[in-house]
Parts: sequence; structure tokens; C-alpha cells
Amino acid sequence: MKTCALAELLPQASSRSFALLLVGVFVVLVAPARTRPGLGLVRSPGLAGREGAEYGRAGQALATLLGNQIQDALAKGDSNAARKLVPEFLAERQLPADTLLRTGVSLAEHDLYQEAVNVFGRCVKNFPQLFEGYYNLALAELALREYSEALATLAKAPRTAESGELARTYLRGKIETALGKNAEAERDLAAAFAAAPREENYALDLGLYYIRAQKYHQALAVFQKATSFRKNSPFLQLGLGLAQYLGGQSAESIETCRALLAVQPDFSPARVMMAFALYMQGKIEEAERTAAQGLRGPTPFAYLFYVHAVSLIKLQSQDYDLMLNDLTVAARAIPQCSLCYLAMSKVHQRKGDRRVATADLEKAVGLDPSFAEAWYRLAALYEETGQPEAARQARQRFEMLKENKADRETEVLRDVFLKSLGGEGSPR
Repeated sequence: MKTCALAELLPQASSRSFALLLVGVFVVLVAPARTRPGLGLVRSPGLAGREGAEYGRAGQALATLLGNQIQDALAKGDSNAARKLVPEFLAERQLPADTLLRTGVSLAEHDLYQEAVNVFGRCVKNFPQLFEGYYNLALAELALREYSEALATLAKAPRTAESGELARTYLRGKIETALGKNAEAERDLAAAFAAAPREENYALDLGLYYIRAQKYHQALAVFQKATSFRKNSPFLQLGLGLAQYLGGQSAESIETCRALLAVQPDFSPARVMMAFALYMQGKIEEAERTAAQGLRGPTPFAYLFYVHAVSLIKLQSQDYDLMLNDLTVAARAIPQCSLCYLAMSKVHQRKGDRRVATADLEKAVGLDPSFAEAWYRLAALYEETGQPEAARQARQRFEMLKENKADRETEVLRDVFLKSLGGEGSPR
């Protein structure tokens, strides 16, 4: 991976710190949007459940009415009303399988996972022959981070058609990822993708697995194959661009993002990644223009504010208020953004306010005590402001950390993926 010296920002800066933020962009803004359980749930019984779907037709009128009321409340954004209706719905003796599935899916799609678990639990109790009930229940349990329960539920699901067994393999891989069973997870996710490379979720989850494991070339191969089938998928294209960037192919990543933005100019995650890649290639003016264009959109992502600000810093801009405003927005929205405060300290120091610049760096090391670059700059500021003992301690911290810097950043990169995915691979 190419590195770009961040003049005036930090000594011997590595691109991995920026890759850390870039990885966060993909998994925070994109992965949850397409891996949430509702998008993989089954709304109606398959062949295995046709008999169960006919059960209780004569007495289903009230159950159907209650199910429709739950879905209407959710459609109106009234989650509390929907939640209150669930016990009444489950109190009905005769609940058809299709009504249970549709209602459970609607609840899960609106993040009411515990209620979804209750509904799907009733489904598997009443219709133990129905694969879809077990599958949906396992997904909802996965969303609640009940990993062992989800794996046990999936194992109890009856055998079904080939497509159902493939779905079981895929979901088992997701649960195994959450449980830290990496060898088993890779085996199952790879098997699902090999059997159905056209399935977007199969490709995305396997590609993300490889990126978490820093197997960037394997991730690249997955996304290249998947995009050959699904050329119009923005998520697969973004995954391809991410794998290219992290695998050291910055120029290819930029072109992938450029092509994606030509078709979907408002797809902000691609703009963020392109801006980062341009910045790290030293194409600072283009990086600033790319970020600025994204900031003119209706709902710009916080990461665009960050890359816009650091690009302006690199370009020696004197628009201090603009840079500080950008970094303030970014720091509020990006979790534990020690890099935001490092950049703020640069701006305040240029303005001649060493006291505030020092406070910025103290916030940075408070958020990340192993942030070597911040300790380096803090030592210099302490020295300039007549605090020799504090400067000595800060310099000592920097010297201790810089030796293990590469390993630390590798671990941080992996941790960002796992935390952003919401508990080692859960849908949230």
C-alpha cells in the first residue's frame, strides 16, 4: 500500500490510519444497510410449508386483521403501537404460517427484533416442518447477538430444497463469524458464494470476511467475480473499490469509484472512498474537490467533512473557520475520532493558539492513548509552551509506541471492522 507523507500533520504518517477510517465508512454506512435481517428474511412459506399455510384458514380473520394492524403501524413509523399489538396477536389460537412470517418480517425490518423472535418462535412451534420459520428466527436471534441460540435454531431447521440448504450454509457462516469460529465461517461463506456467485449478500459477506482478515487479494477476487454478474450493484462495486484500495491498487480503486459515481453521483460512500484514495495518492486538489462536491449533497456523510478539512490543511488554506467547522462536524459524528482532534490541533496552531492546539492533542490521546503521532506533536507543543516535564513524558510515550506502531494499527484496523459490524458479524 502506498504511503503519502502528511506534511505538517504528523511524522512518517502511514496510510493505514486513513485506511482505518475508510474501512469504517464501508461497514458503518454500507454493510448495515444491506445485511440487516429484514433483507434476508422469508415472507411466505416455501414448498416445505404449504400444508402449514393452509392450517387454520377458518379462524384466521382476526389474526390477519391484527397482523395487518401491526404492519400498518410500522409503515406509519409508530413502533410503540406495533409493539403493543404483538401480545394480542400472539394470543390468537389459530395463526397461519404466512401471517406469522409476514408479521415477523415487518417487525424485524423495523428493528423490533425481540418481538420478531417471539413471532417466529410461535411459527416454529406451530409449524415445525417449516424451514422458513427457523431461518427467520435464527436471523432475528443473530440481530439480538444471541449467537449460540441462533446457531442452535438453524441446526434444528428441517432439511429442505437445495436453495434452502444453501441459505442455511450462508447464515451459518454469518453466525460462525459472530462466534469467532473463523475457519468454519470462511468455509461456509465461501461454499455459499461458490455455489451462488450471483447472490449479492453471499459475495458481500464473504468479501467483508476477507477484508476483516486482511486477506485483501481474496476479497478482490470475490468482488471481481461478483461484479461480473451484478455490474449494476453499487454495494459490490464499492466492495471492489475498497478491496482494490486496501490491496494496494489505489489507482484502480479511484477508477472504480469514479465509474460508480458517474452512474450514481449521490452514492456518498463511494465519494468518501475516492476522496481518501486521491488524498493518499497525493492528488490533494482533486481530493478536496471530490469531498466538496459531496458536501453539497442533501445529507453529506461526516467522513466527507473530515477529508475535506485535511485536504485544505494540506493545501495550506487559511480558511480556518471552514476547516474547524468541518472537523467539528466530523468529530461529533465519527466515533472516537482521534484523527479529527489531531487535525484540529494543526488548524489552531496555525492560528497561533497553542493552548487550544495542545488541548486538541490531549483529547486525541485521551481517545486513543496509543496514538503515537499525537504524542509526537504534543511533546513539541509542551516544549514550546514551557512544560519540559510534560514534553519529556509525551516524547517517552511516542518512543515507546512508534516501535510497535505497525502491529497496533493492524489490530485497530481489524477492531474497526468487528465493532462496526456490531459484535463480530451480527447484522447490525
